[in-house]
Amino acid sequence: MMLSVIYRYLGNILDRSSQTQRQAYNLPFFITEEFLTFVLLSMRYTWNMDQQTIDVYNKMALEYDQETTDFWVRFPVTFIDSFASKVRGKVLDVGSGPGRDALILKEKGLDITCLDASEEMVKLCLDKGLKAVVGDFNNLKFDDKSFGGVWAYTSLLHNLKADISKPLKEIYRVLSDDGILGLGLIEGDFDGYRESSGMNMPRWFAFYKKDEIEAILMGCGFEIIHFEQFKPRSRNYLNYICRKV
Repeated sequence: MMLSVIYRYLGNILDRSSQTQRQAYNLPFFITEEFLTFVLLSMRYTWNMDQQTIDVYNKMALEYDQETTDFWVRFPVTFIDSFASKVRGKVLDVGSGPGRDALILKEKGLDITCLDASEEMVKLCLDKGLKAVVGDFNNLKFDDKSFGGVWAYTSLLHNLKADISKPLKEIYRVLSDDGILGLGLIEGDFDGYRESSGMNMPRWFAFYKKDEIEAILMGCGFEIIHFEQFKPRSRNYLNYICRKV
C-alpha cells in the first residue's frame, strides 16, 4: 500500500512538472523529471512483486484470513506434517499471509519467521504472536544459509511465470546445505490476473503443469524428495518437498 501511494505521488509530480507546480510541491531545483523517473524505475527494480496483488491483500487481509482459516481442515494435513518432520533449524514462511500455516508449524515446535509483501498480512501475523517482516519474495533480506527450511505454500503463484526462478534462487540462497523447501502450487496453464472465490478483486496468478514446475525446480538446484496432490474442488494442488543440493 505504501509503495503504491508513493508511485501515485511521484506520478502526479511527473505530470505536473512546470516551474509553478514544482514550487507548489516545495521541491528543490535539482528534483527534475529525469530524477523522479530514475527514482520510480529504481523502486520498481528493487520491489519486483506485483503491486496490484499486494494492494488487494492489504485491502482484504481480514476477509482472506477468515476465508482460509480452516484450509488444513478441508485439505489433507499429510503434506504440512511431512514438511515439519523433515526440517531441522529455523524456518522462513515466504508469503505467509495472515500466519495460518506458520501457527501450525510453530505448534509443531519449529522456530518460524513469517515474510509477506502485504503490510496488513504482516500485522495479522504479529497480532497472533508470530515473528513477521514485510519483504519481497525476489529479494530476501536474510543471510546466506540462514534457514533450515522454507515454506512457500501457494505464495509463489503470485509471481510472473517468467520470473519464478528469482524467488526460487533466493530461497536456495537462504537455505542451509541440505535445507528443505515446502512448495505448494496450482496445476494449470495460466499467467495473468483473475478473481477467485471470496476475493472479487483480481490478483496475479501463475498455474503450472507438473513437468513444467519440476523442470524449473531441478534447474534451480532442488531435488524433489516428496510429491503429493489433491483436488478439493476445481483446481488440482501440486505439493512438493525438495532438498537443496
